[in-house]
Amino acid sequence: MWASGSFRISCVPLLPPSLLTVQDLAVLLATSSSGVYSRVARGQIPGALRIGRSIRFDPRVIAQWLSANK
Repeated sequence: MWASGSFRISCVPLLPPSLLTVQDLAVLLATSSSGVYSRVARGQIPGALRIGRSIRFDPRVIAQWLSANK
């Protein structure tokens, strides 16, 4: 039991941001999903992760890439 006036600090682990889908990245780049797939195949988008048959992107890598290519 907590004493009157005390507070409880919750320990929530810091989770990495969720990965972006091809569709998410297409919206960010103002292009189509097929455009994203083409650029990934040519190696023009960094940090593409293949998970099974899908491709995901780390938003931190994408943010760095976008800021470097302004």
